[in-house]
Amino acid sequence: MHLLGLHSLSEIGNARLTALLSYFGNAEAAWEASGKWPDVLGRGVNYQSMTEEMRGLDLVALYERFLRSDAKLLTLDDPRYPKLLAEITEPPYLLFYRGELPPDGALTLAMIGSRRATPYGRQAASYLAGGLAKAGAWIVGGLARGIDTCGHKAALDVGGKTIGVLGCGIDIVYPRENRELFEQVAQNGCIFSEYPLGMQPLAKNFPIRNRIISGLSQGVIVVEAGLKSGTQITVDYALEQGRSIYAVPGSIFSPASRGTHRMIKDCGIKPVACPEDVLEDFSSPLGQSVQQTLFAPLSVSDLTPDETRLLDYLVEQRHFNDIARELTLNTADLAALLTMCELRGFIRRLDGQYYIRNNV
Repeated sequence: MHLLGLHSLSEIGNARLTALLSYFGNAEAAWEASGKWPDVLGRGVNYQSMTEEMRGLDLVALYERFLRSDAKLLTLDDPRYPKLLAEITEPPYLLFYRGELPPDGALTLAMIGSRRATPYGRQAASYLAGGLAKAGAWIVGGLARGIDTCGHKAALDVGGKTIGVLGCGIDIVYPRENRELFEQVAQNGCIFSEYPLGMQPLAKNFPIRNRIISGLSQGVIVVEAGLKSGTQITVDYALEQGRSIYAVPGSIFSPASRGTHRMIKDCGIKPVACPEDVLEDFSSPLGQSVQQTLFAPLSVSDLTPDETRLLDYLVEQRHFNDIARELTLNTADLAALLTMCELRGFIRRLDGQYYIRNNV
């Protein structure tokens, strides 16, 4: 109870919590000796305000809220604490989690990108995350709209594992439309939060949260990012943490891919077009060579309905406009479909906006 109480105080962040526990030995001793906190924390703390906050805090009610959340606690000294995360600068001392902790040696790969993903971005994220999860990787994301949601769902769709890292309390679902996905991730992977129970999804929380997404991951894959995208914050953390970073190239005409193209150019990030491009840099979660985790030859079950219709139609070369009319797709969706199928080697583009199926 006392650990939850300390953690919930508005002026006790990660560093101050760690300092108090280190000095007093445990949370109860620290709570009972709040009069000595100035000796530990020094200046910069409004001790009068914090004392009033402590007096108004019902520790029993807070503990009951924790029980209702169905969450568990991890502290930095717990042997189950994710080893990769423990190695970063200022790892969270306390983590709330729901679900199954990833085992030691699991391959963990973050899938990040724009909340306002294009059809191409959604398709690319689903293709890569599904393939990587099928090969045994845990897909890490922020349970946000757009690319994050696509990555989580694709991993679940192939029976894989996924990890969601929240920018709010673990008892808060954000965005609300992801409530069902939230529960699915908790049942087929893990949800983490370093924030106190009841913490709302404040804008300032998400950049801090991003260090955990990269910290949990051996590699970070950027699918779509504009020039001023918050995705760059996660990439910066990943660079600082020594993680492998990948980016999916997009259309040179798309604002949604200008950030990823700049990352490839300025940061030397590896461009990727298929799951194998990522997996070749790692051993599999079971310690086998990457070659043993690559996928079986293409079968009908690997294709989406639109991909199947497209390949059936492209037995002969067809013009873009004819394809759009036959498949009844708008130009944006068709362009995304054609690009993904070309990246996967299913089709090839000819002169004059003509396309034809490869022998797959």
